[in-house]
Amino acid sequence: MDLHEIIQGIRANRSLPSDDDLRSLPYKRAFVYGRVSSQAQVQESHESIRDIAKLVGRAKHDGYNSGLSPEELEKWLDLIQNGSKVSRVLEDGDILVDCQDLGLSGSWGEDRRPGLAQLQRRVESGEVGAVYLTEGMSRLSRDRDRVLGYQLLKLLKQHACRIRMAGEIYNPAIARDWEYLARDIEKSAEEMKTAGIRMGNRRVEKAKDGKHVGSPVTPGYIVPIKGQNRNGSYIFDKWEVYPPHQKVVVEALTEVVKQGSLYQATLVLQARKLVFPLFPKELQYMETRSSLRQYCKDSTGYLFTYNALKGLATNLKLVGIWQWRDVLVENNHTPAVPRELFEQAYEIFSSSKPKGRAAYYEPMEWSDLLYCYNHDEPRRLASLNQSLRWCCHSTVRIGSGTYCLQIADHLLTLPLTKEVLRCLDLTPHAEAVLEKLKSELNHNNFDESQRRRREAEIKKRVSDLEKYLGSDDQEREETYWRLIREEKAKLDLLRQKPAAAEVSATDLERVKQFLENIESQWEQYPSQLRNRLLKTLIERVELRHGNYYINAIVIWKAGLRQEIRIKRPTVHSIKDKLWRNEEIALLKLLWESSSHEAILGALPGRTWASVNKKASDLKLKRPWVRTNFDTNQPEWSEQDIKCLKELYPSEASIQDIALQLGRSKGAVTRRASRLGISRSTRVQGVKVEASWEAVNVNVMQELTSRFAA
Repeated sequence: MDLHEIIQGIRANRSLPSDDDLRSLPYKRAFVYGRVSSQAQVQESHESIRDIAKLVGRAKHDGYNSGLSPEELEKWLDLIQNGSKVSRVLEDGDILVDCQDLGLSGSWGEDRRPGLAQLQRRVESGEVGAVYLTEGMSRLSRDRDRVLGYQLLKLLKQHACRIRMAGEIYNPAIARDWEYLARDIEKSAEEMKTAGIRMGNRRVEKAKDGKHVGSPVTPGYIVPIKGQNRNGSYIFDKWEVYPPHQKVVVEALTEVVKQGSLYQATLVLQARKLVFPLFPKELQYMETRSSLRQYCKDSTGYLFTYNALKGLATNLKLVGIWQWRDVLVENNHTPAVPRELFEQAYEIFSSSKPKGRAAYYEPMEWSDLLYCYNHDEPRRLASLNQSLRWCCHSTVRIGSGTYCLQIADHLLTLPLTKEVLRCLDLTPHAEAVLEKLKSELNHNNFDESQRRRREAEIKKRVSDLEKYLGSDDQEREETYWRLIREEKAKLDLLRQKPAAAEVSATDLERVKQFLENIESQWEQYPSQLRNRLLKTLIERVELRHGNYYINAIVIWKAGLRQEIRIKRPTVHSIKDKLWRNEEIALLKLLWESSSHEAILGALPGRTWASVNKKASDLKLKRPWVRTNFDTNQPEWSEQDIKCLKELYPSEASIQDIALQLGRSKGAVTRRASRLGISRSTRVQGVKVEASWEAVNVNVMQELTSRFAA
């Protein structure tokens, strides 16, 4: 090989591939992706399903080797359409056909679309080099926010993956192809928004006629079935009053008026054990369509809660008024309760305003994110804002029963927040986020200019059409009016699109400062803002607990899991142990005449201090007996008292003071009480510190590596 050949070889190796090279097929393996949006389309859209088989033929024509025959594919697709339980993935040679997403919406992410998840895995591993689609990018994503579509496009670009559509091959690594595919994503997103608006308008018109539009059916009503669609779904008629439940609704609202309070009425109804009867066998379908499905339920029926009663007292549908978004239609269907009764109950609810500190509480830091998994079904923890505690009530919605978990806020949220913030180091990504914001700002400015241009075009079009009005030809006149209405409808849709927010350089700098100092300035932000930020990042927290521990699994929205093991202080475990009804009955029986030892023997696990306090709360009385606790203690000298006066107000613990004076803790506290000595407020307010350990701490690093460009 001479020097000339060596130079030519180096030039060939260093030269960039041409556009034709980047679009060439076959390249690696072919992934044939099939998806339609609903099960009805799976069963009825024969052409869309058959297009999947055509894609396999196209891949083989492009040079991919496979033994899949047209007859085999047709038979397989027929089984899927008929609902047979067959594998929805075929893999042979260089071709993989995935139909797992048939019947699934394109607006869903990979967590709900197994076919899309498999495509991403195969592309990331470098196995797949070409994706075959029946249509454009809308087969992969119909996300209104465009986030998913651009994520997929970026992934395909990174791996130079070809996208094969009817008659064309695209590669997002080529600038022209990226622009074309990006426009396809934008077009799909706009179509979804427009379709959503049109669908909403159709549902409003349907609701005005009193027809069922899919919203939960109010207690007191049922929605009869009048037929079935070809795909097996029900066709519903108008709402009808259901007498067994109507009677309960009237009785409940009557009790509200009688008591003058929703809360008191709830207590009375629970004491009377008033319930909504379970639906009979012929109405079992109502179990999933009635709003009663949100109620607690036992073997007797659906139980009343305060929120359930509030929902009835404010539901206009009970008096025949249909409410759909901002549309109110009077005399729409048969009322289930007298109007006067409903008006009285509504007025009672409206006049019940919270007072003082209870008027408003900001949500606690982890509100709506904590779930107790010590049950068959997970239960969301309630936040007790006034006492700054979390609790899992075994029957929290009906106001009775025992607590499964009750713990001080700082013992639970402090470990969770510390570990999440420790893993959430956003400083290295601040610049990237700012660049992204600037890019989106430029994109928004471009969109805004495009919107104004489009609005001007439509106005000019309407103005031109109006000039043709006044023709003697009635048919032509109607055509012009129809075109004008269509253009004005487009203008209305365009104006409904919210204008892009104005962002200044100062705003961008604030974002940067926020990202770089999020951990150090966390406590300075209001709890509502902290809660919103956590909800943006965290899906939920799964809690499994015992008397002395809590095992918390933090599930990030990115799909990562973070385990934190929290040790519960024993002092709080004792405090959280609430009194059972059997213990209270036993205390009432023994308190008046039984001895100190007999009462403690009958209540194992209780201290005399807790027993005495409970008796005081219950206003129980017993004969007073003088007890000399200090019989075996030495007399208090002047030096002892002087030392006590110096030590007791200090930050030293009672145990340390007792050891220094050679006395019991009880003797120290009783003598201090007689002398009128108080503890330091700093000592009284000291909280028991939480202790914990984190099992995996590299969450942010994993997240960064997963989504790195």
